[in-house]
Amino acid sequence: MKYFIYILLVLLVASCDNGTKTVSDSSLSDKTKAESSTTDSVMTFSFVTNFSHPNITNKSDRQIDMLFNGIDNYLGGQSNPNVRFHTECMRCEPIQEYMGELLFAKRLLISNDKITYFKTGFEIPDSLNRIELISDDGERTNTKFEFTDGKGSIRYIGISCIDADFNKVSLLYTTGEIIMDSLINASFFEYDSDEDGQKEQYLFGTRNCSQEFVLLRIRKPKGKK
Repeated sequence: MKYFIYILLVLLVASCDNGTKTVSDSSLSDKTKAESSTTDSVMTFSFVTNFSHPNITNKSDRQIDMLFNGIDNYLGGQSNPNVRFHTECMRCEPIQEYMGELLFAKRLLISNDKITYFKTGFEIPDSLNRIELISDDGERTNTKFEFTDGKGSIRYIGISCIDADFNKVSLLYTTGEIIMDSLINASFFEYDSDEDGQKEQYLFGTRNCSQEFVLLRIRKPKGKK
């Protein structure tokens, strides 16, 4: 009888032990899948600081940074098939202040030192903290404007493709002028990304046919007031 009870106890312990292992393995598998999914849904891109190009003339005391360029053979850019936006009108997409950073088209989060792309967009209204943009709105005119440290203009110079124009952009500071000879569907805005009390200037261009996007930042070099 004692021997029979001993056998039952051994079988019971073995059964509990096997059950525990099964639950543990399953949990680990689920965790790995979750981590893999999270990793696959996010891509991070670094900036190119002190950017220069024959297409850009900089006679000011400002520094130009290339934040993102997904356009092949344009300002040294390269397309990335993994970066896509859920829209048929790139220039219609808002730039918004979100979590203390800039958000383009609900998917591209722009911080002070990097850009993070999310395959699944943030579900927020277009009107939330929307940044005011200056452009010619496709009217092919010479749009003039003023900004914090100077004056600017966006002038139509020709057609890039069926849904995009080339614009010549001029930003005049007290220390000199920045001229960009041909930016596609050019838009301008200002934002203080590093919260130092001084707004940086931003230029971005878009083209619908291949969902192309380029973004540049203009700022004072670090340590210069």
